[in-house]
Amino acid sequence: MKKIIYCAFLIVVLMLPLSCATSSDVKVSPVVEEVPKITGIDIQNYMVTVTVNKPFNYILKSPEPHRVVIELPDVSDGAFNYKIISDKAGITEIVPSQIESPSLLTKLEILIQTPTEVTSEHKGNTLIIRIKKLQPTSSSLPERPDNGGYVIGDEDVLQISVWGNPELNVQVPVRPDGMISFPLVGDVKARGVSPQELKAFLEKEISKYVKEPTVSVIVTSVNSFKVYVIGEGIANPGVVTLKRNTSLLQLIAQLGSLKNADLENSFILRDDKKLNIDFSKLVLKGDISQDMQLAPNDTIFIPDNFEKRITVVGEVKNPGTISYREGLTAVDAILNSGGFTEFAKQNDVTIVRKEGDSVKNIEARLKDVIKNGDTSKDVLLKPGDLIIIKAGLF
Repeated sequence: MKKIIYCAFLIVVLMLPLSCATSSDVKVSPVVEEVPKITGIDIQNYMVTVTVNKPFNYILKSPEPHRVVIELPDVSDGAFNYKIISDKAGITEIVPSQIESPSLLTKLEILIQTPTEVTSEHKGNTLIIRIKKLQPTSSSLPERPDNGGYVIGDEDVLQISVWGNPELNVQVPVRPDGMISFPLVGDVKARGVSPQELKAFLEKEISKYVKEPTVSVIVTSVNSFKVYVIGEGIANPGVVTLKRNTSLLQLIAQLGSLKNADLENSFILRDDKKLNIDFSKLVLKGDISQDMQLAPNDTIFIPDNFEKRITVVGEVKNPGTISYREGLTAVDAILNSGGFTEFAKQNDVTIVRKEGDSVKNIEARLKDVIKNGDTSKDVLLKPGDLIIIKAGLF
């Protein structure tokens, strides 16, 4: 009996400190709320689906025709911290980035192939971005109506990868015959097809040797988009390789000075047809309605304006030719040629003008214009006029 009482006493003594503990002795760990994070980015033709593990807000921006930016405030990029290369129509790549200061922000930069209209649909934890391709015109880059992809051409460089089979990854140029060489398959026609069509063909052929292959085809260098600039109206005519959609005005900006160009007789030749474009209105008057997108193999003809130049000879300091421009007068031409010499008969100036098969001489008293300000005696010039300044003793 004593032994039982002694054991009970020991139990009470051992449990007494535990029973005396207060709530202040117990530390409760604070609950840390998990930050929403991206759990999926799925790319389909003309569509991107972004999934987040919790409800979220977003901001959609389209700062450029070929770029869309999605901002996700207070959302982590999760495991998506790398560039995603797309082989789907309409979308080139997605570049995620995360900013942690002053507050958490994830950006998804979507690069698209052609100018598009972008719409968004937000359902619960999912954001769907739809890209609607604008209706292409005959002057845009070559596109296929079935999937809208870029059409591969000669001299383009392709990066072809087979997932899980690095020994099959190659970078190949498209040969002048339009073919490429690929392991296991041999020569394949690449000219005239889109990267998506080439991908499907290679997957079919490689499946004879690799189980369920996944192929990506990326055009890393666009060299097939060439236009041909000819004529003596520019300093450096020749072949111009364009790397992106380029308008006529953008090309003209690359060609340098047009002071010797006959813009009124310049034209674009496409598929053996002259296009109705007024270079003079576009360049001299800024009429952008005359601008247009160039297409591969366009020929731009810019002739020399030599026959339209104004020739100034006789008693001027710098005789020679000057470019004609609308509104140019005889006094303008004299001043552009350095002005009269001290022996010039300023009131005995002859302007020789060819009109059809006949030649007409126009007499001008330019001293009255310069000395007395009588602008009514100035002569409005026409392209090809010849100005002769005679000499006198006094």
